[in-house]
Amino acid sequence: MIIIQLPNTSPYTYGSGNAVKELGAALPPIPVSNTNDICICDYIQCQYIETVFASQSDSAWYKNDMNDFLFKRFVAADSVDIELYKDGDKIEDLNNNAFGTFFNGFPSGTTEQQLYVGYLLEWEKVQATHGNGFYQVKAVLNIIGVQTVYESRRFMLLQYGDREANGSVRIESYQNGNIFGSEFDFTGINWYSSLRVPGTFGASSPVLETENYIDSDHNSRQISAKMSPEWNLKTGLINYEVATKLLYNKLLGNKVLITDYLIKAESLFRRVDVMISEVEKPEIKGIPDRVYNFKFTDREDKYKKRNF
Repeated sequence: MIIIQLPNTSPYTYGSGNAVKELGAALPPIPVSNTNDICICDYIQCQYIETVFASQSDSAWYKNDMNDFLFKRFVAADSVDIELYKDGDKIEDLNNNAFGTFFNGFPSGTTEQQLYVGYLLEWEKVQATHGNGFYQVKAVLNIIGVQTVYESRRFMLLQYGDREANGSVRIESYQNGNIFGSEFDFTGINWYSSLRVPGTFGASSPVLETENYIDSDHNSRQISAKMSPEWNLKTGLINYEVATKLLYNKLLGNKVLITDYLIKAESLFRRVDVMISEVEKPEIKGIPDRVYNFKFTDREDKYKKRNF
């Protein structure tokens, strides 16, 4: 809108005048500036994929991975149907031991544990029937009349090879306790869990502890000495789901076994029995995944000496 001051040929008082309104031309449309065409998925892995291995020629445990899945019913009328998918298509119902171990409750457990439904998937058996490729586990849960669908992270099943497994770590655990923040009570069921993450695992400098006394001649005498190996696990990028499973379940196990697959490692570290002692999460900005540095000590106090 434009206001024009016009001359008044018949002025009444100084400064007075007539004002009229005229519609001005509409402003041109504001051009929309396009955002960049960069997709973050071109630079990071938007969907986390866990690499798993199997071998038909060698049944050695460290060449054949397994993954676990556990679900909870509230009443006996609830149902949990676990399914295996390959390349987006359903290929199997996981309701028997054909591809691992099917758990339809724990009969000797508590009333709550008797309603658990789980599956320990053995990739060696999957590979034998369906070959390598991209897999996913889904579960249709009908819980107290409400249906939901669980979808696992994707798995890329490959033939085991030392080069292919290089730079990865396998973490196994056995749970028997009750984690208060978990929906499951593992007491007495000895639940086995396994997953593989990118990363490296190895030993750092051991921690020395000594206890001495001074004798009457002012000489230091040894009472005991202990050397405690300290272990480091440095993960590559892992997503929130895997990180949560590690932090709040797997690494709290009654038994935690870690196997390293780094070709250039200083030694073979297979099923090292450890206890977690420290967690560090370095900040990485701009991506949703994260890395962790874990420190462990030996579960068994092996290198201890006493003189008295």
